[in-house]
Amino acid sequence: MFTRLGDTSKATIFAVLVLLLALAAALLIRALGISGGGAVLLYMSTPTLAVLLMLLVITRDGYSIEGWKVLGLHRLGLKAWWIAFLAPLLVGVVATAIVWATPLAKFVIPDDAVSQILSFFIGIVLATLTFSLGEELGWRGYLLPSCCP
Repeated sequence: MFTRLGDTSKATIFAVLVLLLALAAALLIRALGISGGGAVLLYMSTPTLAVLLMLLVITRDGYSIEGWKVLGLHRLGLKAWWIAFLAPLLVGVVATAIVWATPLAKFVIPDDAVSQILSFFIGIVLATLTFSLGEELGWRGYLLPSCCP
């Protein structure tokens, strides 16, 4: 449709499109009475839907391999993975040490500890791979390279 848009124009159209899709999702959630994970999944997938609309309908960049490379999915970026792993780990260890050094925490093992730990990690993996990916593809994959090349 618009094959000669600049990066600023693409970023502006994308941001407005995401806001409109989020508004539509909120109205749909309220009208249908959707709650819990379904509502979160619908709402958080609006940036990815906006990316698909931008690449396939508005700019038509998605009809070539080069158009999809803007999302950054063609390279792993292994050089920076250690930062993404160690920085949150360090913050978590320091925060845990501070809490354990005070009388705010005590060690208690629940009766069903194994099932709680297992459900926690399954929930983390599912939330990361579904809910978060929907936003990250839009904001970090499409918008960030468009507005900050």
